[in-house]
Amino acid sequence: MYRVAVIKGDGIGPEVINAAIEVVNSITSKIRFYEFEGGVEVFKRYGVPITEEDLEQIRKMDAVLFGATTTPFDLPGYKSLIITLRQELDLYANLRIIPDLRNGREIVIVRENSEGLYSGQGRAYEDKAVDVRLITRRGAERIARFAARIAKDRNSFITFVHKANVLTSDKYFRKIVFEVAREEGVEVREAIVDSFTIKLVRNPWNHGVILSENLFGDILSDLATIHAGSIGIVPTGNYGENIALFEPIHGSAPDIAGKGIANPIGAILSAAMMLDYLGLDGRRIWDAVRSYVAKGNLTPDMGGTATTMEVTRGIIAEIHSLDPLDLDEMWMEEVRLGRIPLRMDE
Repeated sequence: MYRVAVIKGDGIGPEVINAAIEVVNSITSKIRFYEFEGGVEVFKRYGVPITEEDLEQIRKMDAVLFGATTTPFDLPGYKSLIITLRQELDLYANLRIIPDLRNGREIVIVRENSEGLYSGQGRAYEDKAVDVRLITRRGAERIARFAARIAKDRNSFITFVHKANVLTSDKYFRKIVFEVAREEGVEVREAIVDSFTIKLVRNPWNHGVILSENLFGDILSDLATIHAGSIGIVPTGNYGENIALFEPIHGSAPDIAGKGIANPIGAILSAAMMLDYLGLDGRRIWDAVRSYVAKGNLTPDMGGTATTMEVTRGIIAEIHSLDPLDLDEMWMEEVRLGRIPLRMDE
């Protein structure tokens, strides 16, 4: 039995995570979910976005399923819950899959998740503010090895996106990426980040595994979602040495919270990534989602009129209409379709 921590968050977070849990429970009984609180309301009570007691419990879990939380700009001392979790759980690698569900294509982006301009070492002075863009050998090596593993699993290559022509930290990062790639036997191509954004818009499907620093990776992966048709269907995984956290990337969307029209697909596919990480096969969920998108009524963000629950129930129906093989007896011996890495300690 696998133990999964659930942080639903606020806005549409609870709606889409409830949908993802319902889908997971429809195909396996091997996961037990444990709910934890986090976010603004916890901060107002305790002065932190998540308590240390809850963090200690979460560290003992096998994985985390995360919804969405609002990060207010005007709450003094508040630190983003998802950034807190990435740092506290040392989730150094972000893997984002941007799917073209109708045509069976994917953009794969690996983002360094713990350093760069999100290192948290900035400081404001009376007449200036400074953010530190931190690249360490340890951080660069482990994200390069993570990207190399994804590339090898997919029989692909790495496109390293950087600004080494200007930034000293990227020159250092680039050197390490090429060193690791040579050791791993993986081809590396490279691109300057500003010109690469044009390529990502015009020709997004032929860049292998895209690897970049934290801020660049954040921007590129958000830009790439235009090719998915909706940000509401994009899943992501945040991987550490001992645990991983899975989340849709769409944010809390308070303007549609409670209306029952939030797109659950991003959360459902995040749960599929979680199954792969745990050693179960998420392929059945991916296949069911593709099948449903091809013929089903979709939520308004994808041009339809369906509710969150209608899409969820439709995907579950597709799961049961596919190969009747019992998923609980289907254990991974290799990465299915080269999509997601196994647990990093295996």
